[in-house]
Amino acid sequence: MMQDLEALHTRFGPRYPQLLLGLLMVGSMAMILASTSINVALPAIMADFAIGRPLAQWLATGFLAAMTAGLLLAAWAQSRLGARRTVQVGLLVFTLCSLLALAATSAWELIALRIVQGACAGIIQPLAMVLIFRIFAEGGRGMALGIYGLGVMIAPTLGPTIGGYLIDHFGWEAVFWLPLPMCLLAALGAQWLMPSDRDRRTPGVDLVAFLYLGVALFALLGALAEAQRFGWLAPSCWIPGLLGVLATLAFVLRSRASERPLLPLSLWRHAAFRKASGVALVLGLGLYGSTYLIPLFLQTVEGYSAGRAGLLLLPTGVVLGLASFIGGWLSDKLSAALLLVAGLLVFAASSLGLGLVESGASFVLLCFWACVGRLGLGLLLPALSTGSLDVLSAEELALGAGAITFVRQLGGAFGVNLVTFFLEWRHHAGGGDALAEALAFQQTFWLVAGLFLLALWPAWGVKATKG
Repeated sequence: MMQDLEALHTRFGPRYPQLLLGLLMVGSMAMILASTSINVALPAIMADFAIGRPLAQWLATGFLAAMTAGLLLAAWAQSRLGARRTVQVGLLVFTLCSLLALAATSAWELIALRIVQGACAGIIQPLAMVLIFRIFAEGGRGMALGIYGLGVMIAPTLGPTIGGYLIDHFGWEAVFWLPLPMCLLAALGAQWLMPSDRDRRTPGVDLVAFLYLGVALFALLGALAEAQRFGWLAPSCWIPGLLGVLATLAFVLRSRASERPLLPLSLWRHAAFRKASGVALVLGLGLYGSTYLIPLFLQTVEGYSAGRAGLLLLPTGVVLGLASFIGGWLSDKLSAALLLVAGLLVFAASSLGLGLVESGASFVLLCFWACVGRLGLGLLLPALSTGSLDVLSAEELALGAGAITFVRQLGGAFGVNLVTFFLEWRHHAGGGDALAEALAFQQTFWLVAGLFLLALWPAWGVKATKG
């Protein structure tokens, strides 16, 4: 029997919104744990499968790219299949992939499973915000969003820390079974707490456009990855690169001609939205690129164990949570452009600081600079939402929120790929020894700082004006 939110609210009474909020937090935290804990496992996976960084980075970029594409299917899946079925099927597929990963015999098997998990995460995660807006329509929405946001920020804080400890004691396989209890709990809870109503008249999704997008993302990421290994002139680089460019062009043309495009390109007619998108790309690079780069640096150059690397990242999550609350409060009082500039400068300072520390630097110093970066990201996140959405009409708000999230995830996928490419290039250019590796990490941190400084120009142009 179909049950909508109103029927469930009547069945469970006044406590239902809080029960649903708790369930949504558990599901989202499971996805984020899976996304972030893999980074501290990369050195162990690289050693076990005898692979280098160009291949290992696919464990992060493949997940992010699939998640980016999956975001565009979330609204259709919820409407056509219903929230309950969407969440349960997504979580069960995610769980199955985690179990299969424990029996993987090659790196490519792990990568393929991570890609499927990323697609599941992309479809599931946006549903939480939609349901929170619907169930708290009568009041308390701000508090609910704050509680949900705090829970979501706890996951990337605890993920590397708990994951690192488990890796030290049980091996890299631990990061795949770490989120399983939460996945199963959320799937089971969805049977009672999630609405099952759906609209069978929902128009079908544009699968051709989705295919173009998927080919574009993975072909371009593959071209960059192959360039790291064989050079730009290698057929394994320029052939997927050309295919990616053609698929991108086909996706844009089809989206412009469609009445119901997967990605509403008309949003970019607003100058402020275009500039906010530029900042979102860089923000994604900083958010996911640093989460990938810092654990790798700590374990490769500084000689940290996975557990100690995760422990260093623990305070950074606390700082990010506090900074996001401060950034949200300031976004009501200061212009988005000013906060974006401040956040970019703070994060750039963090990257420069990490690039300037000498080998053997103290745990406290490294933790300090990592925390400074999270302070900058905390200022950026609320300001980006305000700056990008203020210029849109009421009818465009939902589309704009999804589009800016898509751009940020896109920046994350290509950002991890970019920092890996630059890191490998500088490592080989420096001679390929341990000293060259330390210098390569230093220069990569400087590159990230430079990109954040370049983003100051579009950030200052984010004004609350339409057109």
